[in-house]
Amino acid sequence: MKGKAQQVSTNDLQLELKYCERCGGLWLRPVGGGQIYCATCGREMAQLPPPSKDRETAQLPQGPRWDMDEGDAEVERDEDLDLDAGGGLA
Repeated sequence: MKGKAQQVSTNDLQLELKYCERCGGLWLRPVGGGQIYCATCGREMAQLPPPSKDRETAQLPQGPRWDMDEGDAEVERDEDLDLDAGGGLA
C-alpha cells in the first residue's frame, strides 16, 4: 500500500453547546454558527417586526426637582459646630 494516499474525510460536523438567548434552553449548533436562538424561538422571533431604525436613548421621565438652590439653605461647616455642647452621649 505504499503508492496509495489516504483520504481524510472532511465531512466531519463539529458542534458546540449553546444556550438560547430567549428561553435559556440548551441546544447544539455547528461550530462558529451565528444562531442565538433555538429552533422554536428562532421561528417565533422571525415573525416579529424588525427593530425600529429610529432608536431613541431611553431616558427617565423628568419630574420636579426636590433639591434647593444654592441661596436657599445655609451650609454648616465643621468649625461652626460646637462638639462640646451638653446633651450628647458620653
